[in-house]
Amino acid sequence: MRQVLSVSKPRRFPSFKQWQQLPNILSKAEKHILQIATLLIVLSAGSLVGIVLFSHRVEMPTHGGEYTEALVGEPQLINPLYATTNDVDVDLVSLIYSGLFKWIPGKGLVLDLAESVKIDETGTKVTVAIRKNATFQNGDPLNARDVVFTIDAIKNPAYRSPLYSAFKTVSIAQDDDQTVSFTLEKAQASFLQNLTVGILPANVWSEILPQNAALTALNLQPIGSGPYQFEEFAKDKKGSVRSYTLKPFEKYYAETGKIDRLNFKFYSDTASALEALTNKFVEGVNMVPFEHRAETGQNRSVMLESPFLSRESVLFFNQKTNVWLQKKPVREAIALAIDKTFLTHTVLEDQARPITGPLLPGMSGYSAEPGVTPTDLEKSKTILTESGIFKEETTPASTTKKEETDTATEATEETIVRKPNQFTLTTVNNEESLRVADAVKKQLESVGLQIDIVSLPASTLYDKVIAPRDFELLLTTVMYDADLDPSIFWHSSTNTATSLNIVDYKNTEVDKLLESAQVAISDADRETAYKTFQEKLLADIPAVFLYQSTYVYAVAKKIQNVAIESIRIPSDRFANINEWYIKTKKTFR
Repeated sequence: MRQVLSVSKPRRFPSFKQWQQLPNILSKAEKHILQIATLLIVLSAGSLVGIVLFSHRVEMPTHGGEYTEALVGEPQLINPLYATTNDVDVDLVSLIYSGLFKWIPGKGLVLDLAESVKIDETGTKVTVAIRKNATFQNGDPLNARDVVFTIDAIKNPAYRSPLYSAFKTVSIAQDDDQTVSFTLEKAQASFLQNLTVGILPANVWSEILPQNAALTALNLQPIGSGPYQFEEFAKDKKGSVRSYTLKPFEKYYAETGKIDRLNFKFYSDTASALEALTNKFVEGVNMVPFEHRAETGQNRSVMLESPFLSRESVLFFNQKTNVWLQKKPVREAIALAIDKTFLTHTVLEDQARPITGPLLPGMSGYSAEPGVTPTDLEKSKTILTESGIFKEETTPASTTKKEETDTATEATEETIVRKPNQFTLTTVNNEESLRVADAVKKQLESVGLQIDIVSLPASTLYDKVIAPRDFELLLTTVMYDADLDPSIFWHSSTNTATSLNIVDYKNTEVDKLLESAQVAISDADRETAYKTFQEKLLADIPAVFLYQSTYVYAVAKKIQNVAIESIRIPSDRFANINEWYIKTKKTFR
């Protein structure tokens, strides 16, 4: 019975030997069908596997590659104590050094070497805890002693640091190995911005006499704690630095740079730097002037980046050199005649944006309201007519006309008899300023004014025009420091011949508001003070705020993740350098 049952028990699945007999029992047509079915099964399975793998495969940034950029100028003192006087030094310092704080696009001021910060209720004591995993590029640990040494060096007149005025009334003490505290004479809203200064290694610099600090080789072979470190430089026969190379600092406390080498080459002027870009000696240029942007943009190997800069173009009124500008209605009429949108959209080809006042987007107290004042030519004409400026009379000018000789070494002066509606507009002799000046001239002439444009080199603008206040209408740009404080341009204490209060503006209420903003502890109080300051300033119409311009630079297209919407100073284009990459690798997630 067991034999009978074993023989009769059905198999649930054919055996291997039975499968071998399959071709013998299939017809020719059935064999073809089986082959096709098998092929389809294999292809389907392969496709399914491929889809799963492809959908989970991503390209990730990885380390590798080099980038070479042209800088206009030459490194002199790659040292946080001195760098602010040289743009090239500022660029390199921003890569090599770290401060207690740093500025990040879209985030503002954030912790860098600082692990935490505490400000007391009076706003006069700032305590900073320093992260424990930070080291210098020579292997020394970074601690409180290094911070104290750096700040004390800035405060020491023997070092002759340009940062002296920012710290001269500040006291610093070392609480422990990783903590320092700053004591201020009075609350200062922008003080944390000062703490972005790079920290020097005390073990190295304490051996150098202060009077010799600017002479040491450490200013060209610096030791910092930033994302990149010095590797090498080369000089020409005249002793000038022609190239400078940085490499990633492998022990940087945060994410290290992914580009293996940053090479910088130095040129005496922008034209030479752009020529080097065209000839492929470099892959990028640190700044592209307005007149070269169209041509540079045609270079297929580069992309033009144009973040907005904390720089604004302003038409200033000098009420001391023209009696008609002392009349507020005349200044108002001039403001109403200027079409800011036309300037930014048509004249500047969308490489700028209109502004309403001295406060720019991103600054404390900025508000998009009430928006750009609409142009009103009819109202402008009416105000000018009622002012009496079109009466047929002439007025001796308070300035003189200078005619240059062929040799440009002598000048003769002649007194000009001018009509009341005739004004001189002074500006810088560059493509952007001349374009805007010509457009403003046409707009003002459309309401009956007569405008004479005088242009001069940027190198002589301060000495010949701003310092002596020798202008009627002045079209120029003003640029904020990293702390974005408008006091330098509008507080009456800066009302001196050497100041940047260009129109010698004075308003005691504005002074108090600016002072309140500087010492405000809360963000809300500071914003309120700045907002009210702007309202009162605009009510006086000391100038017409035209537009905020962009900072344009060329970067090799091979560099990824470069874009930044706005920067405070040119070196901020490297603020996200750790996110730049050239090489990628494929991985699965």
